[in-house]
Amino acid sequence: MEQVHAKNAVRHAEKRRIGTCQFANRIANVSLDAYNSVVPKSHRDAMKQTCVAAIVAHYSNKHNNQSEQQKNVVGKMRVLGLGVGTKFVSHDVITDEQNNNENNNCYGKRVRDCHAEVLARRAFRRQVALEILTDLKRESSFDNNAENDSILERVECKDDDMQTNICYRLKPNVTLHFYASSTPCGNATLKKFAKMDKEVFDASLGPDEWPQTTHKPIAAHSLRLGQFALLVKKDGSASASQNEGSGEKVSTQQQLPEEKCNHEEVDQQPKRKKTKTWPYREDDSWCPPSCSLPNYKKGTIHSCSDKLCRWNCVGLQGSFLMPLLEAPMYMATMTIGRKFSRAICQRAVCCRAEGFGNSSNEKYKLNHPALMETNVYMDESGTHQMEGIKMIGEDASFDSTLCWVWWSGKGSTDADCIDGKTGLVTARCDGDTVQKTYSDVSTYALLKINLEILRLCGVSAAVSLKDEKLSLSALRLLKRRLSASYEAAKDTFLLRHRVFRDWCCRESRATI
Repeated sequence: MEQVHAKNAVRHAEKRRIGTCQFANRIANVSLDAYNSVVPKSHRDAMKQTCVAAIVAHYSNKHNNQSEQQKNVVGKMRVLGLGVGTKFVSHDVITDEQNNNENNNCYGKRVRDCHAEVLARRAFRRQVALEILTDLKRESSFDNNAENDSILERVECKDDDMQTNICYRLKPNVTLHFYASSTPCGNATLKKFAKMDKEVFDASLGPDEWPQTTHKPIAAHSLRLGQFALLVKKDGSASASQNEGSGEKVSTQQQLPEEKCNHEEVDQQPKRKKTKTWPYREDDSWCPPSCSLPNYKKGTIHSCSDKLCRWNCVGLQGSFLMPLLEAPMYMATMTIGRKFSRAICQRAVCCRAEGFGNSSNEKYKLNHPALMETNVYMDESGTHQMEGIKMIGEDASFDSTLCWVWWSGKGSTDADCIDGKTGLVTARCDGDTVQKTYSDVSTYALLKINLEILRLCGVSAAVSLKDEKLSLSALRLLKRRLSASYEAAKDTFLLRHRVFRDWCCRESRATI
């Protein structure tokens, strides 16, 4: 939809906003401080319009082991993982690599999705793996009572299904918090189907407190119009857009046979005839800018809203760390800057997954984080020209293909630079961008460090990657062997849930 602006019309780089509480502003400040510290100033000055995301650890002083004097001190915050970026690798790059047998036919060396939220989560996973690896290699375990920056403590393993007797969990005084400088792409930017109210700043909450109100159930009154719809990032490459405009309805996810699905657990909705087309599937013009429907084959990478909702079901830690964790690692809060709407974000990042976690598996649940707005601005410099015709929702210009990722245990104050169009680490040489190698947060690199950890723990199934060859099918089989309960929970989410069983998978999970 187009919007006509008057001559010489301008707008603030970021719209003025109220914010939720002190804690949200603290999360934003520590995240943006990290961004300003590790991303080169030359890039920050040249590309002020970008997206920043971070996962932050909060160390509370209000627990039993602290003295009364310590309990009055504001809790420390520490950025565990930081991501900066708005790009992703096109489908054509991946298929050409596979067809030409590049990278030794090794899956996972490119970071396909370089949006800030995804990079922050990958950096967080790298940081958690490094903390566990450091503990395993030292002569004695973490001193759980010592004052150190580790977010983990080693505990006695009580799960009979675990393949090792070494187990970790978050320290009692540590909580995880997600920050995004702008509303995540996808469903969270679909400003309809809910009443949107302005935030009210809660001055009664202290610097270590966040809202504890529960999310009210969302009435699924417009499912046929796309209220809970999954969305993919629109890909302009030839293979991904070959059916663009055709209106062809293609199923992207092979579902489990009906007799294998326990819909009493994950789908309370009555079954509809498969031949009946829902109105929202007939066209994707209603989708937010840069997004489309999975069944239109205009993209294969899901929106950040979809991924955040998935992480609120199965955790932030991923598959290979779960064998060593007592419980999944969920975010306690999510703080957002630009274009925040509480009602819309609740629907997008958690509430539309209602029904997940109602099974006998008590380890995985639907997590409802406290959602907050911050009035701390990432870009306060001046205004943007708005004269003429602009597409609604496309008033920002994200031109740079360079993306950045950093984690606290990196050993350097400089973030890694990833070319968002190739998914590889880059370097600047005489003004030219030179492709170097795969990133330490790529699937391949994360798999290597996680397998090293599992081998140190005595897990015999943790094979090596000395031949440097890895296929997607082999990766999925390895995950099922090493982290069966996590993969079962993910199957429940991606194959059985009434909304998320439309997830666009590169290989059918039902046949693995």
